[in-house]
Amino acid sequence: MALCNSLKRPKLNVPYYPAEEESRAFFENTTQEEKIIQEYTGIDFLRIEEISIFDYWRYLHDAVVWNCNQTEKGKQYLENAYNYTQTKADRQGLSELIGGSQVVR
Repeated sequence: MALCNSLKRPKLNVPYYPAEEESRAFFENTTQEEKIIQEYTGIDFLRIEEISIFDYWRYLHDAVVWNCNQTEKGKQYLENAYNYTQTKADRQGLSELIGGSQVVR
């Protein structure tokens, strides 16, 4: 059991940050995530419902990242989503931005 606890798995969150413009969707799409997974993996809808939750989130994460990497706008979205999830300041970057030579700790 100690081996399993020592392995560090990445969190499989789907990249997200709040959109600047308001969505104009008038109807709710209840199978959007399944469609994204289906297009990425080729797995049919019925089989998607049978995969483990861990595989589901892994496929969804990978599909969103892959799809976003196809366009410049998507790459910008991923960068914004990454920045949105950061909780620690980039002190070196801040120091360079303001022209300071010392990194404040």
